[in-house]
Amino acid sequence: PPASRPFPLPPVLEYVFDADTDRRRLGHAPRVSFLGRRPSDPEHQFSDTVELPRQHARVCVKATFQLQDSIRDKLRPIAVTLAYGIRGAGSGRQNRGATLPPLSPVL
Repeated sequence: PPASRPFPLPPVLEYVFDADTDRRRLGHAPRVSFLGRRPSDPEHQFSDTVELPRQHARVCVKATFQLQDSIRDKLRPIAVTLAYGIRGAGSGRQNRGATLPPLSPVL
């Protein structure tokens, strides 16, 4: 018999790479721009989604950025942060006595 799946559909992970965040908070322009980013993404961000096919599966993604031509600060490191979450995972609360929804995946 086929193995039962704990969730009806594989969870989809949404993620955003963000470069030079601390520098931008100080009002400076980002020193890099991501290649292949979505038109809606600012040049210093790269966002996408990835499907997690099963529990404990490893999935890799690649994001490439390039240094801007006019950069003068070449000594300080360029920090890249990653934010991620499960698509459609809400924090809706249930009222006492309400029927509980099916279990959702958790990161």
